[in-house]
Amino acid sequence: MIPAALGLGAVVALAGCSAGQITETDTQVAAVNGGSGDAKQVAVRNATLSFPTEGAFYRAGSSAPLELVLSNEGTDDKLVRVTSPYAASAQVSGTSDLPSNTALHATGPSAQPATAGQRTVQITLNGLKQDITPGVTIPVTFVFAKAGQVTIQVPIGEDHNPRPEHGSQTPGGHQAGGGH
Repeated sequence: MIPAALGLGAVVALAGCSAGQITETDTQVAAVNGGSGDAKQVAVRNATLSFPTEGAFYRAGSSAPLELVLSNEGTDDKLVRVTSPYAASAQVSGTSDLPSNTALHATGPSAQPATAGQRTVQITLNGLKQDITPGVTIPVTFVFAKAGQVTIQVPIGEDHNPRPEHGSQTPGGHQAGGGH
């Protein structure tokens, strides 16, 4: 009788594992490329370095514009400073105030033009201290007047320019180069 009771207890314990308390999706994040974080009521979303306009990476000493969205769900606030240990300085220009229940878009040089009524800011990291290549993230700290600060790992964003076609098509529609 005792082994049967232990066996039943093990079945009940294992059944509890899939009872829906913790799902595979509870830790999933949105499918965006950039880094995200929160400073109290201010959210920083999809933060990336704009894809370099020349070459495929940022060289030491160059400047890198940021692309992101700031969203304020609380009281009026303001972006007061941006810093990174990978940059000598950061420049914030344009609109930096963040009234309650508004969003502020940081746009890089390759971004789409702002839509009517969209509030924009330009944030540029200047004097990069080392080469920054795709796949690498760098810490960037955003400081707000009321919400405080948040540090986010920021990657280089995607290339918005069309890429050249790889390989050539033969008249029959098959790829040249020995493919099947």
